[in-house]
Amino acid sequence: MQLVKDGKSDYVVIIAKDASPSEHRAAAEFQRFIEEMSGAAISYVSDSTNPPENAVLIGNSEALKSLGLNIDFNELGEEGYTIMTAGSRLVIAGGKLRGTMYGVYGFLEDVLGCRWYSSKVSKIPSKPTIDIDNLNITEKPAFEYREPFYTEAWDKDWAARNRANGATMKLDEETGGKLVYYPFVHSFDKLVPLDKYWDTHPEYFSMVKGERVRENTQLCMSNPDVLKIATATVMEWIREHPEAKIYSVSQNDWHRNCQCDNCRAIDEEEGSPSGLLLRFCNAIAEEVEKVYPDKLIDTLAYEWTEKPPKITKPRHNVRVRLCPIKCCEAHPYGSCDKQENIDFVSNLKEWAKITDNLYIWHYNTSFKHYLLPFPDYRQLPDSAKLYKKCGVVGVFWQGSYPEGGGGEFAELKSYLLAKLSWNPDADADAVVNDFLNGYYGAGGKYIREYIELLVDKVTKDNIHLSIWDEPTASFLTSEIIAKADELFAKAKEAAESQDVLERINKAYLSIEYVKLMQPIMRKEFTDKEKALNELDAFAAKCKGYGLTRFEEWNSMDITRDHFKKDLIGLE
Repeated sequence: MQLVKDGKSDYVVIIAKDASPSEHRAAAEFQRFIEEMSGAAISYVSDSTNPPENAVLIGNSEALKSLGLNIDFNELGEEGYTIMTAGSRLVIAGGKLRGTMYGVYGFLEDVLGCRWYSSKVSKIPSKPTIDIDNLNITEKPAFEYREPFYTEAWDKDWAARNRANGATMKLDEETGGKLVYYPFVHSFDKLVPLDKYWDTHPEYFSMVKGERVRENTQLCMSNPDVLKIATATVMEWIREHPEAKIYSVSQNDWHRNCQCDNCRAIDEEEGSPSGLLLRFCNAIAEEVEKVYPDKLIDTLAYEWTEKPPKITKPRHNVRVRLCPIKCCEAHPYGSCDKQENIDFVSNLKEWAKITDNLYIWHYNTSFKHYLLPFPDYRQLPDSAKLYKKCGVVGVFWQGSYPEGGGGEFAELKSYLLAKLSWNPDADADAVVNDFLNGYYGAGGKYIREYIELLVDKVTKDNIHLSIWDEPTASFLTSEIIAKADELFAKAKEAAESQDVLERINKAYLSIEYVKLMQPIMRKEFTDKEKALNELDAFAAKCKGYGLTRFEEWNSMDITRDHFKKDLIGLE
């Protein structure tokens, strides 16, 4: 079929009279990008059982039903879609929530070659004539929850166009909403507030070495009063935040779980503290279901609860987020010889045996140094496949998320992880190459060489990569840094515009950071004031690119003061 010829089209768009907000957006986006590509303006006509021959049917309309195509919308669910040609007509239809919208973006991207690399950089091909071969495409997302957690991925349009539905993304009714949490994680201190209950009921909190502890405490989950208070709190959250789908009942972000006689007895019976945590969550989830059968409870398998229990299984309305926080991120988990990776893969498989609702909280940055080179490009696609194979249904990919963004290759990682979240079998190398060439232009091939340089180093030398790694990490040798300088110099020389050059300069901040920090961390400088001035000049450059943090926890200025005092030695 010929949708557009020489910048003109005799096609029309049809959507249902009761089309959802995201289906209205889908039709508008279809028109927008077809006109941007070809110059052709395609108008609407009313839905009817006698559609024109040259029509684009978007969503499940009367016009679509009249064609008798037998699309199984129940099978497609909320987010799946079908793209097909039916004679001279083009059909893009899916779930009303987001499926039809994703179908339009799938058509524009996979059939016509549109790309939305970042919130600011897109590739919309010029096609004065648009010919379409016979199509019969059906897709559903591999995971129900898909969140590349980078500041750069929060943009509403970028997230919708790249088919991500994460809780922190600025998605709204027009884009079919998102999977909303309340609160997002580490909720014990909110479930039973320490300030409210400690003075009168210290028994509600962790016993450690025979004493109840106030600092960095957890909850005494075997205490029936704690369960009652926590359940009431969750019910209140649901009433106050009905927009949420999932409510977090999860441990605080430290250890010190309760070791009182009752808690310890259950831990021993279950073979892991995760058993007591699941009993606690299940009890809350059971009460929630009686009043709110569509709501879910979420918890963590994290640090001291990573190992699955022997006895208790999560209820059907409980989601468990398993966290590989101790893993090496350089190598595919299943083939890495680090013991933590071996243990995690074992735990993953055991969790998969006891629940069909397993989520993953994955890690893909250095939390101490957001600019640190982080060569996990062979591990990420392998992990996506592993998770899908094990029946995981949702993935949160935690990267850098400072205000203003700017973490190492945040745009690339966001894009790659969005694609792998939709389809773990996507060709990751092709996705990376496509991004690099589209985002960095002629310099992209040199940045690809730089990425391969790092990946080959950690692979061939079997160097493990931690989310706590420093600029002095063993893979960042003087030879690697020198070669990286050479490749970035070539990339900058090849830049065809100032905008592209600025993107390359921003990517190069990672190498500049390593070159700055290595002598500071190794105490290899002789002039303290000069070292501080170089640090300040680099920080100013980073701020110019919008970066507000070097690390997860503190502002750039606080981190700078720490470097000044503890590393450089200036008061």
